[in-house]
Amino acid sequence: MEAYTAVTTYVNKGLDQIITESGVRMGAMSKYLSTSCQSPANISEGSCVNRCRLGKYFNVGLYSYIADTQIGRYCSLASRLSIGAFNHPTNWLSSHEFSFRDTSSIWGESSIDGGQNLLQNRVMDTVIGNDVWIGDNVVVLKGVTVGDGAILGASSVITHNVLPYSIVVGNPGRVVRSRFHPNVIEQLLALRWWEWDMADLKGLDFSDMDTTLKILNQRRMVSVETERTYGAFD
Repeated sequence: MEAYTAVTTYVNKGLDQIITESGVRMGAMSKYLSTSCQSPANISEGSCVNRCRLGKYFNVGLYSYIADTQIGRYCSLASRLSIGAFNHPTNWLSSHEFSFRDTSSIWGESSIDGGQNLLQNRVMDTVIGNDVWIGDNVVVLKGVTVGDGAILGASSVITHNVLPYSIVVGNPGRVVRSRFHPNVIEQLLALRWWEWDMADLKGLDFSDMDTTLKILNQRRMVSVETERTYGAFD
């Protein structure tokens, strides 16, 4: 698979859509900060992706905020999302930011000096798997893992990990059903079809699951056998 770009920052301050040198399509007033990705990717108008790792064919809609999150390939994210946002302390004297960072640039005064942030050690501990669809107005709390193939219904609040190929709705999010029979899910997870590019999947009838799975499994077997015979290609 393609390598990720080096961690970089880009802000589109204009009103027109642009495409960066790394292949990220960016809507007006959108930004990605300290983020790496596999291109192509799309960040729509007004959205911010902060300290993330984006898989190929990533797309997020309007006015969304995503932070400290690792996202797989072929993910479809709608508009007005909040994913992996920062959590304030709940067991301190105050949950206000004055208690954990230098706020002099905001309020003109601070209880902490020198630009310190006592909670600045952030990690990518929110994970969105491959081929995940997230509907409008969804909130995914920091630290949650959403499995491959899952669907998060519009306006859901996801507070706990989501199993692969589950459909989750509501606040708090609850599983309403699985997308497929357990045997099919097992095949999909083993197949890892998302590791292929779109060109490799061209011509398949994706609505015919049985036939498509059969063809993809055959292709995977050929690919594995070729690699065994000739070695992996970079």
